[in-house]
Amino acid sequence: MTQTLPASVQRKVIRRIIPILMLMYTMAYLDRINIGTAALRMNAELGISQQVFGLAAGLFFIGYLAMEIPSNIILHRVGARVWLTRIMVTWGLISACTAFVQNGWQLIAVRMLLGVAEAGLFPGLIYCLALWFPPSLRGRMLVIAVLPWAVIVGTPMSAAIVQYADGLFGFSGWRIMLFVEGLLPVLLGFYSIRFLTSRPEEADWLTDEEKRQVIAARDSGDAPASAGEPPLRATLLQPHLILLSLAYATAQMGFYASLIFTPQIVQEFGRLFGVALSTVQVGLLAAIPSVFGMVIYWFWVAHSDRTGERVWHAIAAFVTAAAGIGILVSVPNLYASIAGLSLLTAGLVSGPICIWQLTGVGVRGKTAAVVFAYVNCFGIVGSMFSPYFIGLLKDRTGSYDAGLLFLAIAALLGAVFVYLAGRRMRRQALIRPSAAPAGRYEPATR
Repeated sequence: MTQTLPASVQRKVIRRIIPILMLMYTMAYLDRINIGTAALRMNAELGISQQVFGLAAGLFFIGYLAMEIPSNIILHRVGARVWLTRIMVTWGLISACTAFVQNGWQLIAVRMLLGVAEAGLFPGLIYCLALWFPPSLRGRMLVIAVLPWAVIVGTPMSAAIVQYADGLFGFSGWRIMLFVEGLLPVLLGFYSIRFLTSRPEEADWLTDEEKRQVIAARDSGDAPASAGEPPLRATLLQPHLILLSLAYATAQMGFYASLIFTPQIVQEFGRLFGVALSTVQVGLLAAIPSVFGMVIYWFWVAHSDRTGERVWHAIAAFVTAAAGIGILVSVPNLYASIAGLSLLTAGLVSGPICIWQLTGVGVRGKTAAVVFAYVNCFGIVGSMFSPYFIGLLKDRTGSYDAGLLFLAIAALLGAVFVYLAGRRMRRQALIRPSAAPAGRYEPATR
C-alpha cells in the first residue's frame, strides 16, 4: 500500500536536500563541459586538433569508469554527506589544475584524473534521492537536482570570463576561467559537509514522527526486499537491465558530445551563415538549447510521474532527439540550427530520467547502489567514445554533419532498446498495465 508523504514534511525535506544536490551536480557538470568553451581559444593557442580535443574530452571517462562501482559501494558504507563532499573537493582541485596545461597530452592526463575524482557522483546522487523520496516523487526531484544550470548559466558565464578576463595577470582568459570554476566546488564542500544529511534516520532536523513518515513513504512504493532476492550478479545480468543500460549509453553518447561541441558548432554555424559572433554571443546562443530542454523535460517527467508511465515517454524522447538532429543537418539557417539543437537537448535529457525510473524498479539498499553505478558505466562508455569520434569526423570531413547523423542513429537505437526492455519487464511482472488510463504502468508488487 502506497503511503503519501505529508506536504509539510515533503517541503521540509526538499528545502534541505535538493539545493545541495543541485549545486553539486551543477558544479560537476560545469567543470566537465567548460572545456568546450575553453576550446574556443585554447585549441588554437595550444595547437590542439579537433581529434585530440575529442580524445581528451572522451578519456575523462576512463578513470570515471574504473572507479564508478567502487565509489558507490563506498558511498553506501560511509554515507552521502562524507563521500559526495570528498568527490566534489577532489574534482574541484584537479579541475583547477587544467588551467596550467601546456599541450594536448597534459590536457588528456588532467582530464583522466578528473574522471577518477568525479566517479560515482551522479549514481550516488540518484541513490541519495532513493533514500529520501518515494518513487512517485523521485523523477521530479531528479529533474530539479540535475537542471542544466551548468549550461544555462555556466556556459555564458564561462564565455564571458574567457573574453573579458583575457590577459588579466598575464594569463589567457580560458586559463582564468578553468581555475576559478575549479575552485567553486571546493568552497561548496565546506557547506555540504555541514548540511547534507545521508539518510532520514540521521536527520536531527526532523522529529521522530517525521522520520517515520519519510521512511514509510519512501519504502511503500518499492518492491519489498525478500529472502529469495537474486544475487547481485544475477541482477546485473537480467536482460531488461542490460537493454536499459544500452539505451542509456546511446543517450549519453549524444548528450555529452552535444554539450562539449555545442559552443564550437554554434561558432561554426556563425561562419557558415555569415554571422559574426563574439565569444560571449556564442556562449549565450549555446545556452538556448538547454533552456528549452529544461522547460520540456520538466513537463515531460512530471507527466511521466503523474501517469506512472516510463517506457513510451523514454521512446518519444529519443525520437525527438533524432528529429532535432534531422533539422540541424538539413535546414541551412542559424535559427533552425538552434531549434534543432534545442530538440536534441530536450530529448536527450528527458529520456534518461525515465530510464533511471525503470532501472530502480525492484532494487534496494546496496543492490540499488551498485545497479545505478552499473547502468551509469554504460553511459560512461558511450560518453567516452562519442567526442573522439565526432572530432575525428570533423577533421576528416570539415563538417559536424556526419557526427550528428551518427548520434541520430544512436538515439533511434536507444528507442528500440527501451521498447524491448519494457516488453521484458512486463513479461516478468516488474511493471504491469494499470486499470486506468490506457498505457500507464506501475511497479508490480511482489
